[in-house]
Amino acid sequence: MYQDTNSSSSKPKVALIGSRGIPPRYGGAETFVYELSKRLKNYFDVYVTCETNRFSIDEFEGIKRVHIWAKHTPTTTIPVIYDIIATLYLLRKVRDVRVMYYVAPDGAFAAILAKLARRKVIVNTDGIEWKRLLIRMKFVPWYLKPLYLLTSIAMFTAEFLACKVPDITIADSIAIKKYLEHRWGPRRVEYVAYGVRELPEVSEDRKLRILKSLRLERNNYYLTIGRIVAENNIHLEIEAFRNAKTESKLVIVGPIDPRDPYVKHLFKLRGGDKRIVFTGGIYEPEVIYTLRSECKAYIHPYTVGGTNPSLLEQLQFNKPIIAYDVPFHREVLGDKGIYFSSANELAKIIETMDYHSKTVDYSRNLLLFSWNFVARKYMNLFMSLLQIK
Repeated sequence: MYQDTNSSSSKPKVALIGSRGIPPRYGGAETFVYELSKRLKNYFDVYVTCETNRFSIDEFEGIKRVHIWAKHTPTTTIPVIYDIIATLYLLRKVRDVRVMYYVAPDGAFAAILAKLARRKVIVNTDGIEWKRLLIRMKFVPWYLKPLYLLTSIAMFTAEFLACKVPDITIADSIAIKKYLEHRWGPRRVEYVAYGVRELPEVSEDRKLRILKSLRLERNNYYLTIGRIVAENNIHLEIEAFRNAKTESKLVIVGPIDPRDPYVKHLFKLRGGDKRIVFTGGIYEPEVIYTLRSECKAYIHPYTVGGTNPSLLEQLQFNKPIIAYDVPFHREVLGDKGIYFSSANELAKIIETMDYHSKTVDYSRNLLLFSWNFVARKYMNLFMSLLQIK
């Protein structure tokens, strides 16, 4: 157990607030915090807030974990409240923390407290988060629509605060940076993307066993990995696949709540089409590696996010990537991506790709998204805030 939080280390203290915690188990934010903190710990005393069932501080791989009480399921949380609790607990227990980095935009509300305490503050805006709720509204019952609208307004407010409260606002794509500059005129906005998670390689025999267990054949399925939510356009790719003349499967990997209105809509849309497969959540790195490396192509239909970790991860496998045509995806893929804007366009691409499969070299694209490169940019930002040369 870590005991003394205000002594000994001569390294400046920085805190990363707003993820579920480390080690990562839930998604991109946790992976981002873990990969960043384990590289920054040689230069800073790094504190990471973790949503658990208690208040305490301990140490994990040289990183201080600040546990705060939180009640949630693997798909539900109340980030604004927990960010406020985490900020108050940090300011009380780690009084000489100098930089507080909120890794999600809803942390902008809690960032006000950090600024009042005269700490240096950074907020990551992620994507255009308030638009997510507006898209989801189309698929929820009428009596839930006011709640979604209010939440969207709260996220719009958070975006405003994320550009006005902190010393530095982070945009994870150049398109998001331009959007924030045009709409809000932040004090200082910096573009820093995510890094690519490296998956452990899997032997050929093991890959064949994994594919067999999932009833899949090598190079005979299209793949999507991500959250099953409306703004990720899962309905659009199902519509496309229903209309495409193909014998290949569409494999959609992500946690599924059968009670969710959008999931119900997707199941109805799929109907009895056995080519369309929902696997549920898969978290084993070996299985993810196999699915990514053996697909015919990867489909990335997301609409409002910035630089997406799941898309970056797929770059390692040199498979064709078919992406919804938005600036964020063109930044990552450039002229090596295949783009669509409608279900009909996607259906035509699938039919063509069935007969013209290929490999794509993304090695130059990957150079900009290494975790070491990302960590160096953050180290320079932290040092500039602390006026360390």
